[in-house]
Amino acid sequence: MDKSLLWLTLGSSTCRGMTFGILIFPGAHGDKELVRVIRDGFGQKVRVVWNQETSLDGIDVLFIPGGFPCKGSSTSTSCLNDSPVITSMVEYARQGKVLVGIGNGFRALCETGLLPGEIRMNKSQRYICKNTFIKPDNDYTAITNKLSNSRAYQIPIATGYGRFTAKDDTLIRMRHQEQILFRYCDADGRISEEINVTGSVDNIAGVCNEKKNVFGLIPQPERAVFAMGGKNDGKEIFSSLINYL
Repeated sequence: MDKSLLWLTLGSSTCRGMTFGILIFPGAHGDKELVRVIRDGFGQKVRVVWNQETSLDGIDVLFIPGGFPCKGSSTSTSCLNDSPVITSMVEYARQGKVLVGIGNGFRALCETGLLPGEIRMNKSQRYICKNTFIKPDNDYTAITNKLSNSRAYQIPIATGYGRFTAKDDTLIRMRHQEQILFRYCDADGRISEEINVTGSVDNIAGVCNEKKNVFGLIPQPERAVFAMGGKNDGKEIFSSLINYL
């Protein structure tokens, strides 16, 4: 897609004075890391939004953090149905505004139909908490435009539900529409089934919708921004988003 067309889709406002919303469901966590990154790392305004709220007015970019959204409910779907903010979130996305789900936040976006496919339990049937490497599949979306397609980025993963699946016809359409954002790879950028940490189809670690304004990531880049003695590759993903808007 032509970058100028994507720019028109997302809007041409600058990032100065923008407000980043962080949507919280019961049992979620990861919001504190996002607040620190966006507010302290990049100097942007942050507003926390609870699932019982209905207004997203004034929010320019909305995040759903990782963790265990809707913990304690019979299903995450019933919890989402009982969250008034979902109607506003769907409309927010339809307006072309940027929405990013991380970890189980990605799962919520799939369950509300804003992203294709499903997020299921890891192939190992175990919770996985480790550093992974991911490789961008394109370099023109809001969160990949400053990244290199030829290198691997070290980003941690911490989830029991990280296996992306989709029907064959959906995958074909996603490939055609260039909706696959990241794939799991090794440190040298090689993509293979043996390093497919969650068992996702096609090693998929991140996707977007056709309009390129709704994004889902299983790895958690906010945990790789203020890395102590390690890589801070997550900073480059946030820089892509913040400098693009």
